[in-house]
Amino acid sequence: MSETLYHYMRKAFSREAFGLSGDLAIFTPFSILSPPEETHGFLLGRDDRGREVRVNPSKLPNMHGVIVGSTGSGKSTLARHILLQAQKLGIKEWVIDPHSEKSYTSIMDTRLELAVEKIYFMEHLGWSPEELASELSYYLEKIYAFPGYRSILREILAKCFEEKSLYPFERVKNEDPNLKRIYDDLRKLYSEDGFKIRELAEKNLHITFPTLVSRELHATATQILLLILEGYMRSLGSRNRVDLIVVLEEAHLLKDYFLRLFKEIRKFGLSILAVTQLPREFDPRIFQLAGYVVALSGPESYIADIASLFSLGREEFDHIAFGARGNALLFRSGDPRPRRIVLEIDPSVL
Repeated sequence: MSETLYHYMRKAFSREAFGLSGDLAIFTPFSILSPPEETHGFLLGRDDRGREVRVNPSKLPNMHGVIVGSTGSGKSTLARHILLQAQKLGIKEWVIDPHSEKSYTSIMDTRLELAVEKIYFMEHLGWSPEELASELSYYLEKIYAFPGYRSILREILAKCFEEKSLYPFERVKNEDPNLKRIYDDLRKLYSEDGFKIRELAEKNLHITFPTLVSRELHATATQILLLILEGYMRSLGSRNRVDLIVVLEEAHLLKDYFLRLFKEIRKFGLSILAVTQLPREFDPRIFQLAGYVVALSGPESYIADIASLFSLGREEFDHIAFGARGNALLFRSGDPRPRRIVLEIDPSVL
């Protein structure tokens, strides 16, 4: 990339160009002095001085993380590397994977194919029926692009959660073709004899979907799983360690959920690792709230997005713009330094 193009991109994607300044700037430093190097947690690689670089979600203000990178940059490989290290620390793990990558299956105990195998999601631990109905109806309205349906869905779903049955939805599904569409998808996921959240939370799960499943069914299934898991983890009480980490591939499909999650659920033992190739699809505040973000290398269009989000310096810009695969930047909450690292991946995940 030419010097002229570099300076043009820096100007076009500066904080000022996006109206971000002061406390609203993306990844505003939380401290003046750099915190000490982390000696525990997940080893990511080494910096330009050869020092180990780690992240320990339990020591960060927020346990959640984000991996961003273009297609083929190694996002899933890095996620599997982190999962292997989490296993060694006794942390339970889920992967919600729309692509059904066999490489995940090889490192997980159990494979759960949603819409073939069913779940029982009426046990609303950690939620009142009204709270869960309100949350789920909000996301269903967006997933199916049915504006104005939230209040209708909230009333129906509240009855379902109160009665612990889909029967209240079944009674009204034929009154509206849009309601029937949502009901039919819920029916594909639900069974009174299906897996319950208590048993699922104790497994290392690779959660997949049948081929040709609709985007709406995939998003609905993922949203329901995350909501009931969130409630369950909350019902166990507050704690300052990671008990379960969820890797969510194609995380931009649930972008409306992450901002609330990253704001509210910090100390209930649940860590979400969101993986996406479309960082601009996220609300920028997600990157500000995340405990850590790993940005992998990629082409100019992708680097432009990263530059706009993190206001990169020239050395950081060049590190992922021109470096070989395996070059990455690490942003940690509370650490004002973007770290230039070379990933060290466990060979067993390659």
